[in-house]
Amino acid sequence: MKSQPDLVIRPHAPLRRMILTITVAVLVIIGLYAAFELGRYYAGYDIISTIQERARLNGSITRLQSSNRALQARIIRLETLTAGHTREDQVVARTIGELQAQVARQTEELAFYRAVVAEGAPPIGVRVGTVRLAAAKAAGSFLVHVSLVRAGKTDGMTTGTVTLAVDGQGPDGKPVTLDSKALAAGGATDVSYDFRYYQELEQTVALPPGFRPEHLTVTVSSPRKDIAPLTQAFPWSAVVVP
Repeated sequence: MKSQPDLVIRPHAPLRRMILTITVAVLVIIGLYAAFELGRYYAGYDIISTIQERARLNGSITRLQSSNRALQARIIRLETLTAGHTREDQVVARTIGELQAQVARQTEELAFYRAVVAEGAPPIGVRVGTVRLAAAKAAGSFLVHVSLVRAGKTDGMTTGTVTLAVDGQGPDGKPVTLDSKALAAGGATDVSYDFRYYQELEQTVALPPGFRPEHLTVTVSSPRKDIAPLTQAFPWSAVVVP
């Protein structure tokens, strides 16, 4: 009969072995780090000085960031002011351009009127520039536009009156002349002028039913009795605006 083998009991403590392994590993790491720091110390590296230097650099970075933000805010303010000045400059430049154009137009008009004045001037010192007729709202009524231009010397103002008359045919075909009183239809019989170089006047005239106009006569009178009035006749068809 075979003998039974001896039973061997061996202690098994895995937790203790794991703790021991971890402890040894930690000690090895600490030792390696201590050796590393010791080597850096002997090489002239000071961790405390490094920390202080890093703190100083972080402070410098913070100050620079703050200064940078302040400079950016100033740049924004300056750009805003510059944009405002640019808009103001544009407005001023546009206004100056408009004024220069207006001066140029007025200079051209003044040159034209001076050329007209330089020609032979009538005794009254006024010329009839343009005459236009336009139909008014009321039946048989017309709005007469008359422009006057100074002729001769232009020192001081010139004053006077303008009266209108219309020649044509009545309903029976006979020649008829309507004076300013007949044309006024109860309104003003004349229009006063008072200007130095140029003036536009307007007056509404009313024609009776059946009257066929042929000529419009414009008479410019001076308040001075020794100066003869200026009278000009215009074909009705030539001055009426369709």
